[in-house]
Amino acid sequence: MMNTLYEKILFKECNAYKNKKLIVAFSGGKDSLSILHFLVKNKDLLSISDIIACHINHQIRPDSDDDEKFAKEFCDKLNVKIYTYKIDVFDYVKKYKVSIEEAARILRYKKLYDLLNDIKYDFIVTAHHKDDLIENFFIRVFRGTPIYNLSGFNINDDVIKRPLLNINRECIEEYIDYYQLPFVVDKSNFDEKYLRNWVRNKIVKEIKSYNKGFLNNIIRLIDESKELSDYLKRKCFVEVNELKEDFIYFSKDRLLKYDEYERKFILNDILRCYFKVEKKHISSILQSLYKNHSKRVILPENYIFEKSYTNCYLYKKHYLKDFEIIKKEEEKEIILPFINKKIVFSGIYKDMQLIVRNRRNGDRFKGKKLKDIFIDKKIDLIIRDTSVIIENNGEIIWVENISENEDIKIEKIEGGYYE
Repeated sequence: MMNTLYEKILFKECNAYKNKKLIVAFSGGKDSLSILHFLVKNKDLLSISDIIACHINHQIRPDSDDDEKFAKEFCDKLNVKIYTYKIDVFDYVKKYKVSIEEAARILRYKKLYDLLNDIKYDFIVTAHHKDDLIENFFIRVFRGTPIYNLSGFNINDDVIKRPLLNINRECIEEYIDYYQLPFVVDKSNFDEKYLRNWVRNKIVKEIKSYNKGFLNNIIRLIDESKELSDYLKRKCFVEVNELKEDFIYFSKDRLLKYDEYERKFILNDILRCYFKVEKKHISSILQSLYKNHSKRVILPENYIFEKSYTNCYLYKKHYLKDFEIIKKEEEKEIILPFINKKIVFSGIYKDMQLIVRNRRNGDRFKGKKLKDIFIDKKIDLIIRDTSVIIENNGEIIWVENISENEDIKIEKIEGGYYE
């Protein structure tokens, strides 16, 4: 029996979960508690195969452990299995120089995805609702987000389900009140130093008190933004090669065939899968495209964008770290897992002690600057910086992508990123 508007709307949304196994992201607050309670209550009616909960303890507030305890006790009453995880948000903030909110989001979703893959379930269900969608709209507007990216959430994936998007906060509260459900209150939601809280408590609340109909106009604009995004995706296409989850590349010439507005869209659409993109990031990248030489742009979360001769690359900073390894006598191979390569030595080289490294400033090969040789061959910058160099007694005797010698071979190991 459907006793509230919440249930009537949600029942239609959840019909798609027939024979599916669900992980509900469960904080213990009103939103996630309502969806977990509804799904468990109607599990048989909706023919859902299984439902479990996942609680992420961000360890940000003094009462975070109390929330975790509540989540466990509530799930115990519902007879629902719960997985709980603690994450170190402040360590991530310090390491990657992102906001507390951003760090919490990244680590939270990572845990959810890891659990989904480990237990082989079908979907992750989150409690994002219509008010969240509107709050996201204002946050993106204030941050200068392009008009084609005013809809949705930072993470959009086929396995992420948000059945509450047609339900507002008032409907959720009606459901909670009707069934007299207990819940936890995150006191940080009232701290207006966080942009979302300020938008919720000042902007959205004021609009609701003045004219709720204005919010429907915002929803229509959000829908139009998605329509524009979908149109541009069909019109502008650049094939992205993902060689590792933190290393991709695509054709520079393919990107440049589009006009500047379309380039902005393509870049934004690619980069938003890896970090929160701002207008300044796109602007810096576009400027790099018009340079005659290779150019790198430093981006959030240790990512680097590189415009080179043939391709544009996006990769993590660790690919540029220096390495130097001593190959001992009679050692037949050296494995470099951090760049996914294996060097195999034969002939006279397998019995020699050699140095295996990447290039350094001032390197010379056969009397010529190594940098100039790479440039003459139009070898992309990241390929130069990760090319293997073999040195003997202080002299470079072999360079990957330049030298030809059957007694020194490079093999790509699983997950390798170079062609």
